[in-house]
Amino acid sequence: MKNKAKLAYKGVSHNGYFNFDKNAKDPKSPLNPWGYIRVKNEAHTLRASLYSILPAIQRGVIGYNDCDDGSEEIILEFCEKFPSFIPVKYPYKVDIKNPKSKNNMFYMYCNYVLNVIPKGEWLVKIDVDHIYESKRLYKSFYLATKIWNLVLLPRVDFHFKNNKIFVSKNCKGIFEGDQYLINNFGLKFIEYNGGFEQLNQHTTHIISTEMNNWHFPYLKDSRKDRAEEIKWIYLEEWQSDEIGSRIPNDMLDSKYILEFCKNFEL
Repeated sequence: MKNKAKLAYKGVSHNGYFNFDKNAKDPKSPLNPWGYIRVKNEAHTLRASLYSILPAIQRGVIGYNDCDDGSEEIILEFCEKFPSFIPVKYPYKVDIKNPKSKNNMFYMYCNYVLNVIPKGEWLVKIDVDHIYESKRLYKSFYLATKIWNLVLLPRVDFHFKNNKIFVSKNCKGIFEGDQYLINNFGLKFIEYNGGFEQLNQHTTHIISTEMNNWHFPYLKDSRKDRAEEIKWIYLEEWQSDEIGSRIPNDMLDSKYILEFCKNFEL
């Protein structure tokens, strides 16, 4: 897989904003990051998420484990159609609680996928319960001007139900922390809080940007029950001091968001 990864940038078969800047053809440029993607049973939003990043991202690794809901089939179909994206199936079961061995730990799986990406090249962490506004996503790559920069990608959690968009009544604004653009030198994941992972990053030179994605965490089958515990309000009723600044107004346009939601497989 590592040999295939070295040549992935030559196999780009789709078009995007990267076509308009010759620097984006350089595999060492932050304008040409790898999509670092991990999947477990996310078929409801998976295809819509992957297609949303294509105008911004030329190549990627899609790691997956323990999928039994059709996610693996979607991944393999996508990678066959877009061969600069590489499927990476983790050969061990992942257990968040009481793993039988080190290989069953989540952070080991994260490193297994990360190790496919060549050292010294950029990556952007993509989660497939997010839908990305590709123009803003691509624009954020320009913020990384030094190899030690880390660009954080903020989000707001949304919910889609009965063809309506909702936000938690308790949400005050954007959250940032686990979505980022970073260079792959000295990177690794370490064990955190029992069964989770934490990026052992090489920098504290952090740059924030405007919101460029919509997060739908409660469409996953494993989280659906938790959605019932949250007090949701219609998006149109939601207020935040960050609207119009870090949250562009058009990112809260229900009609615009619903166009992407039509592609969910619920």
